[in-house]
Amino acid sequence: METRFVLEPVWSWPLVTLAAIALPLLVLLTYPQRVRHLPPRTRRFLISLRLLAAGLLVVAMLRPELRFTEKKASQTSLAVLLDSSRSMTTPDGPGGITRREAALERLTASSQLLEKLGSLTSIRYFDFDSELRALNERPAADDKAASAAAGEQSAIGYSLEALERDLQGERLIGALILSDGAQRALPPVDSDPRSAATRLAQVPVPLFPVPFGASAVSGSTLNVAVEDLTVSPVVSVKNVVPVSAKIHVEGAANQEFAVQLLVEDRNGRPADQDGDLTIPPAGNGARPSVRIAATRASQTIPVELSYIPHLPGEFRIAIRVVPLDGELKTTDNERQTLVTVRKGGVSVAYFDTARDEQIYIRQVNSSQQIQLDYYWARVGDFADRSQIEPDLFLPGRYDVYIIGDVPAAAFGSENLKQLARRIENDGAGLLMTAGFYTFGAGGYGTPPLDQLEPLLPVVVTAQDALAARKIDESLQIERPLQMLPTEAGLRHFVMRLSNQDNLTAWQKLPPLFGAMRLEKRNALVDVLAQSDDGVPLLFALSRGRSRVMAFAGDTTWRWYTHYPDDFRAEHQRFWRQVILWLARKELESEQPVWVQVDPRNFDPGAQVPIELGVRDNDGQPVSDAEVAVRLTKPDGTERDLAALRSGDRWLSDFNETQEPGIYRVTVTATRDGQPVPGEAATRFMIDARDLELDNPAADPALLEDLALTTGGRMIKPEDLATFLQELIDRGVAQREDKRITRLTLWDNWGFLLTFVTAVSVEWFLRKRRGLV
Repeated sequence: METRFVLEPVWSWPLVTLAAIALPLLVLLTYPQRVRHLPPRTRRFLISLRLLAAGLLVVAMLRPELRFTEKKASQTSLAVLLDSSRSMTTPDGPGGITRREAALERLTASSQLLEKLGSLTSIRYFDFDSELRALNERPAADDKAASAAAGEQSAIGYSLEALERDLQGERLIGALILSDGAQRALPPVDSDPRSAATRLAQVPVPLFPVPFGASAVSGSTLNVAVEDLTVSPVVSVKNVVPVSAKIHVEGAANQEFAVQLLVEDRNGRPADQDGDLTIPPAGNGARPSVRIAATRASQTIPVELSYIPHLPGEFRIAIRVVPLDGELKTTDNERQTLVTVRKGGVSVAYFDTARDEQIYIRQVNSSQQIQLDYYWARVGDFADRSQIEPDLFLPGRYDVYIIGDVPAAAFGSENLKQLARRIENDGAGLLMTAGFYTFGAGGYGTPPLDQLEPLLPVVVTAQDALAARKIDESLQIERPLQMLPTEAGLRHFVMRLSNQDNLTAWQKLPPLFGAMRLEKRNALVDVLAQSDDGVPLLFALSRGRSRVMAFAGDTTWRWYTHYPDDFRAEHQRFWRQVILWLARKELESEQPVWVQVDPRNFDPGAQVPIELGVRDNDGQPVSDAEVAVRLTKPDGTERDLAALRSGDRWLSDFNETQEPGIYRVTVTATRDGQPVPGEAATRFMIDARDLELDNPAADPALLEDLALTTGGRMIKPEDLATFLQELIDRGVAQREDKRITRLTLWDNWGFLLTFVTAVSVEWFLRKRRGLV
């Protein structure tokens, strides 16, 4: 045991030294004069007591203590974590052995070193996949049971958290991780490995990953997979519906295979039963099947198919690749989604000048789901001479109106008044896009042409109005703006470009070439899109039966004409969905009770948002109803879901989605104690995913990050024996615990009583002598 005397002054040493000299000196210079008339013995005793009190204060300022240090060697542990997930069965090891077998062979080859290291430290072995499991002994390479890897997930982060928790009372010198490094986990075991490594670094516990497997698996294994399926979520009967997909081929060079489009046959099926998938008829523009050939061993091939729906309703559709001879894994040969087929299309009146934007917006007419009529309007000095007929705004004439770069004067007061009535009374949709003569600059906030101003979702003022041929550059943003969905936009029907990775799809689009400066009207307005630096671009307002949007951009034509990669499909899908939303055609039906789930496909473990509502006989939203939501799982079990009111609708969600298959949501409602006629139902799909084998590529970059974060290092499999020898030679397996005991010489009852006694006795004697 080592003993040390330590001073920890309350202030800096110069100040404490000055105080230590000043206090006794002050007593000696001032106090004797006050007691000089007392007898010598009493005088000396009082001065001694006063000096004792001052000395004790000096000691308290120095804060002395004795420190006793006891050193003791402690037992340490080395953790060895073996990946037992199914991706470790990938046969890309030396000589075609699996990754798991390669890991066990390395451990077996180092068995003597491990035994020698085990005499210096405790070695703890674990298997991990979706959980961490302790092993009683080191698994051997010739043990078939140990070579098996059947874990459905690779929860690296969760396993590191469990390691820290389970070995909390032990001194870990580090952890070996023998894995392919790919994190493939679903909630609740999807903890971030890097966050877990950061916490281990604070202990510290260095990680020493040993990577197995190739970061790209291709060429040798025969597999054909449907990677993507894209179709409009809402289509119309008797119209050709295009369906696109991407087929990824591995190891099938120069082989031909069939790709089929399948559609659910619901004839004779009750509403609560799923129909069989069948190939629809060909002809009349429909192409439900095609044969394609791969030209390379690893290739992604785009496929375009189509069909013609003849009945309205909700239907499953699928893209299926007929399995090839010798193809072992066929679970990814098919991908399904859901589409809603409606009885009729949407009629649109589009007013704009002769500019690039209108040319490409008008291409939505290629879809017979939408009938868009374009009306050219004048601007400048001749705006009021535009021939916009009043009958265009008669009830029932059009479902949606789009106003481009057209000033209010081109419509005239009466037409604008009639258009406002159509929106407020009939529920017609309205979209106003950017331009030099639109919104406030176009006079839409200036009486008597301000009839649309109260309906727009953005601020429109008379002060922004411009004279003919005048342009206010302060209202324009003249720089590239990358249009991206907001958090609300990612959940919105209008902003969904992809069913798989929606945000990435938006990030790939060319930026808009500038925009107008617009400000949302109030808190009821949703901003669905903004630039990457926060400029709001797309505003939406749903109020009563009306839906109105404002778009600050007018250069989406750049998506359509981009070279070499054009984004025509994304351009057309965006504008189709804008129109369908404005027309309220994205809902399942116009029945009193409705429910929708968007998107329709989800990965296992995802949270599914559910939106529902109730309408009265006039189509107006009802907010005083009571709703009941029931969900049916693929295995037929049912459960009730809670729904929270949000404005004129209800929101619910469901997150128990680990089981792949078709889920059904049924909604009923009551009002004033009476049932609302009919019930609404919709379906969504949890895609079948083989997390481990859909893409079994290794991820050594993650393992290297874990090593760097914790102060460890990556170890090549062939260098494992060298690393173990280093541990033995350097003695890092031994750690010394230090136990330090502190005995303070001033912060105790004895010190305090001595000080109080000295002060009290000195005061008492002075009191008796009449000095107080």
